[in-house]
Amino acid sequence: MSVQSGKPLVLMAILSFAGGCAMPAKIEMTDGYGAVAYAPSTQDWRLRWKAADPQRARQQALADCAIADCRVILEFGPGECGTLALNPQGGVGAGRGATPAAAETAALDECRRVGADCRVAQAECNE
Repeated sequence: MSVQSGKPLVLMAILSFAGGCAMPAKIEMTDGYGAVAYAPSTQDWRLRWKAADPQRARQQALADCAIADCRVILEFGPGECGTLALNPQGGVGAGRGATPAAAETAALDECRRVGADCRVAQAECNE
């Protein structure tokens, strides 16, 4: 085998390797937006998740709550979980996190700053 016949093989191997590096990695896309709406007058609340965009998540949570003083107290995006915690004294805490447990802990921590006996709602997560 001559030296010249080996060059195309080396060149092909380099091109193949470079081509592999230049290829974009598979990117996992996430979607979903969420919101928590809360009405202090009645302690009524609504949690929405997996909405197409942030505005839709807010609108759905507020429409579901349907109390005059209902306001969005938390928004959470793709790959995030969200929830809220309430106590009998009217305290509320909202939390978001990468896992349901993280969101629930954050909501409980916030709620406990304004009172005891906080109860947390099950967190829901976007994809």
